Amino acid sequence: MRGHSRGHSLGQVSPDRSRHPFEPGKLVAGLVILGVAAAYGMDAAGEWDVRPEIALPALLCGLCVAALISALTYALRRRSGRATPDD
Repeated sequence: MRGHSRGHSLGQVSPDRSRHPFEPGKLVAGLVILGVAAAYGMDAAGEWDVRPEIALPALLCGLCVAALISALTYALRRRSGRATPDD
């Protein structure tokens, strides 16, 4: 049974990170959505008074920033992939 859990225990081989590259745009989008959800959750709990005319544009702006970050990340990765060493 131990041979089946390769890389899952502490001190074992680290997972292969080349399979799923880090995507900062998705991180920003997730954090924006979690922030707005937390604000509405606090509103439902009676702790905050969240006005939709503030929260919804903030969500839209945050998602636009995430899209911009994703586009920049894509452009940088594509550009670095084309670079060839000058020997």
